[in-house]
Amino acid sequence: MEPARAPVSSPAGPQSIVPPGYGATTPASGLPASELPSAVPVVPSQLFPTGQQSGEPAVRMLSAVPGAARTDVQVGTLSGVDTSSVGLIGMQEGGFGPAMWQGASRADIEIYLMRLPVATGSPVMADLTRRLLLTGARPPEGAGSGVPLLAARLNRLLAAGHVDAALQLAAAGGAARSPQIAVELARAALAVGDDNRACAALSDIPPGNDPARNDMAAFAVKLATYCQIVAGNPEIANLTLDLAREEGLSDALFFSLASEAAAGIILRAPEPNALGIADAAFYRLAGRNLPGNVAEIAEAALLRGLLHNGDLSDEVRLAVAERAARYDLIDGRELATYYRMPAFTDEQMAGLLTSDIPEISPLRRAMIHQAIDGAVAADDRIRLFKLAFATAESASLYYPTIEALYSDLGSMTPSDALRPMAASATRAFLALGESAKAAEWYALTQYAPGFGRDGREFAALMRISGATASGFDAERVSADIVADLRSGERAAQAFAACEALLLDALGHSPTPEVWEALLDARNVLSGDASTEAQLNQLQMAGHKKAVGETILLTLDVLGPGGPGAAHPRAVAQAVASLKAIGLESEARRLALEALLARSYAGRG
Repeated sequence: MEPARAPVSSPAGPQSIVPPGYGATTPASGLPASELPSAVPVVPSQLFPTGQQSGEPAVRMLSAVPGAARTDVQVGTLSGVDTSSVGLIGMQEGGFGPAMWQGASRADIEIYLMRLPVATGSPVMADLTRRLLLTGARPPEGAGSGVPLLAARLNRLLAAGHVDAALQLAAAGGAARSPQIAVELARAALAVGDDNRACAALSDIPPGNDPARNDMAAFAVKLATYCQIVAGNPEIANLTLDLAREEGLSDALFFSLASEAAAGIILRAPEPNALGIADAAFYRLAGRNLPGNVAEIAEAALLRGLLHNGDLSDEVRLAVAERAARYDLIDGRELATYYRMPAFTDEQMAGLLTSDIPEISPLRRAMIHQAIDGAVAADDRIRLFKLAFATAESASLYYPTIEALYSDLGSMTPSDALRPMAASATRAFLALGESAKAAEWYALTQYAPGFGRDGREFAALMRISGATASGFDAERVSADIVADLRSGERAAQAFAACEALLLDALGHSPTPEVWEALLDARNVLSGDASTEAQLNQLQMAGHKKAVGETILLTLDVLGPGGPGAAHPRAVAQAVASLKAIGLESEARRLALEALLARSYAGRG
């Protein structure tokens, strides 16, 4: 007879598949329930289309431990809110409206969102990007790839460095979130050092079993290790690291930093070529100094935090501030405060032009700004302003620099004594959108000797910006363009070709002679070209008033180089399509940026 055996009881409900101790990975795990932080901050009810935040869980699927008597599947209810539709701004705050995606294909929108360019150096593109990503709107129709639109928006906000906005938008999506959204939330929280929120998001990220080839699985391993160390469980963290090695994860820097943070063991690892959010978190946890080139290699989401890092040298902090300005994370006025921070000796300031500080160094630009603050004589101020503009152009910092110097520029009244400054001031005020001030300085330039070419280009720039009081004189303007196109001077030809296309896009009509001359000089049309299919799609989006699709395609065809590097045809189509959906102001600003990039008038 066989001995009696206790009946095998089936587990009640889904079983945990994570190692023992995995649950104790959050910094708050040891706190009483009353002291636990809320996983999701309270957000305004207007962020939810239904008027209230859903408290129901999202669909979840959990398997029991492999080999157990049962393999249970637990399915929750669908969330009452489609997280794709949440946003932070309405039309009164510059948003594009709840019907923004009407007429667009979801598959197309997902593709273009995930490759949305950031850090283009274009103020108008940065503005359109931020407003597009923060607008709450009904999702586009059709099937997609399975990536939630909210996750794609969060990803692009972090790529652009807008960490606070990403955290607020993730919170607006509610507590029930997909793994992709949870990953972006955790990354945003790590970027600002919010360990509680980052580790709370871990419960929504599946652990995976192939960190060597699956990015989400690799991130889950790194986040779990981080949270285990922060929670005071270094032994469990070491087990996680051993498992990660066995599963083929290859990241020498991660293993080096995590081992140092968990056990004080420093493993050899090469210096990073790029510093991601998780990397920076482990540097902080291990107490290791950041790489010396952190300003160049840090992910944009880290820039704001680095500005407040007291361990950085003046030069590195200035480099971080300048990069933040290129990403439009700080404005020119804030950049000016960082330029005023370094202390220079009297000898250094006196020998500004012969200083041993390299011209490409941010310290040199800081010296120039401080010298402007102290200059009194008109000749000295003119020389320093021109130097500031010239060095800013070469460093791709022209727009934040003229913002930084706005109060100094605005305090200067056009006069004969300042005539040598007229061209630079006209260009600066045009770029700032100050048409009236630009016109005052432009009037002064018309009497300057040898101002022919600059005068021609400034007249065109004023016309494109809409600052010209008189109507469009097609015959006279076309004659100027044709003369440039037939001049044989490549810079003048490139300027005129772009001008002709932009005027046409804005609704003006050059004479047929312009198109004949442009056909003969078509080889001067150069730049980052888009495909014909992309340009056709952008044109159609504008025609059917598909607002969100038009803006997204505009940003896509202009690319990471912005309107200055894009092919004039792409810029012209972007301008025409923005105008077609009612964004005429943005269309003119975009056209002005493109033509300014091809003009040498007033460049220092």
